[in-house]
Amino acid sequence: MHDFQVLVTQSPPFTVVTLSGELDVLTVSRLRDQVAPLLARPGTRILFDLARLRFIDSAGIRVLIDACVRTPPEGGDGAVCGLSGHMRHLFGMLGLTERFTAYPTLADALHRPLDIRRHAAPLL
Repeated sequence: MHDFQVLVTQSPPFTVVTLSGELDVLTVSRLRDQVAPLLARPGTRILFDLARLRFIDSAGIRVLIDACVRTPPEGGDGAVCGLSGHMRHLFGMLGLTERFTAYPTLADALHRPLDIRRHAAPLL
């Protein structure tokens, strides 16, 4: 059973995309549908909150990478927060910890946002 949920909220300076449950090939289209309009807005700073995400497969990771790469360059950028031990390990194995700006928690991201374009290497 898939209980994947996406919640999009505004928490300046970010648009926070909170993911919960299991993000996989069966649920990834729901995330794409929520993220696509965000990418069309100039200056969007997307923060993916993964604290409640139990599982992510390669299709889900691809959407996160695409969203952060495709965030409009006119003042926009992307980041992640709330990586569990499993997620940190996975992101590390894939080399993504060097590419994403990652905050320990949502509170850290909101209270100490970095200029991501200066602190993160390009993903591709």
